[in-house]
Amino acid sequence: MTEQEMNDFLQSIGGLENGMYTNREPIMNAGFFECDEGWYQLIKDLIVDLIELGWDKQICQVKEKFGGLRFYANETSIEMDKRTREAEDLSYQTCEVTGKPGLLRQDIGWWTTLCEEEYIKRLAKRNS
Repeated sequence: MTEQEMNDFLQSIGGLENGMYTNREPIMNAGFFECDEGWYQLIKDLIVDLIELGWDKQICQVKEKFGGLRFYANETSIEMDKRTREAEDLSYQTCEVTGKPGLLRQDIGWWTTLCEEEYIKRLAKRNS
């Protein structure tokens, strides 16, 4: 999923509410998410599922940490937390750059989940 596709999705749902600063405009831009495009589909699917579970769309932060997705939301239920953990777990099998199947890579200076192609690119860049 591209940045533009994520932006279009956010606009189609009326955006997300900033759970830290509720007086701000709705979040309508994928730039809020501190990760690469490869995880946008995971995030979109999670948002759709959470809304179906009754989530109020208040989000505090979405980011990469130790090679995995972190999704911090306000006012969640046990079911919503379970669904969030599922998405976070799936991120360790999904390339953050391309969205293809990936593995957690710990040997290139920063823990990140990458497909083989992106991993080879990072290794080559690191070794040049």
